[in-house]
Amino acid sequence: MKNAQTYRIAVIEPSQIVQQGIKALLKEEEEFEIAYCFDDYQSFKNAVEDINLDIILLNPGLVMFHKQFDVRNFFTEYPDMILVAILYTFFDDETVKSFDGSIDIYDNRGKISKKLKKLLSLKQKDGSNAQDKSGLSMREKEILVAVAKGLTNKEIADKHFISIHTVISHRKNITRKTNIKTVSGLTIYAMINNLLAPEDLQ
Repeated sequence: MKNAQTYRIAVIEPSQIVQQGIKALLKEEEEFEIAYCFDDYQSFKNAVEDINLDIILLNPGLVMFHKQFDVRNFFTEYPDMILVAILYTFFDDETVKSFDGSIDIYDNRGKISKKLKKLLSLKQKDGSNAQDKSGLSMREKEILVAVAKGLTNKEIADKHFISIHTVISHRKNITRKTNIKTVSGLTIYAMINNLLAPEDLQ
């Protein structure tokens, strides 16, 4: 019998052995349900629309096309989704850091479960401490604060190890969600929502 709270997971991984191994391991954990398995990113994009997912387990090699890599750029429609890298080959630190967390091919069931539960716990804590009516994601709040402090798109990209294109995408989402188009307006918004203190601007 399943718990009242079940977290839904999609696995995006080309190796059937790895894909089915993760599925078999997490089947033993009542808190988790593997809702979907996909061989590649495009299959996920084609099949999934407006679904309720909590976690995506993803092979970084499927979306790592350029050096300034930010996995969030590929999942902008799911800003609150937890993105976890599946690691069984080398990826540089910048790539791995763009995910919320990672699982390793050598992790056992208990370790994978513990890692996922910790990420869910951190997400819930962040959500309860920094919730606002606009529904901005944690990354969008970071970008909003940087914009309010007067940083350029390039400076924001360098600071957060993301591409300028991703910064622009986040800024568009912030404008759409807050309905505020000016930097001064966003600065006031950040202060009203306790994301920024007046002394931070000096």
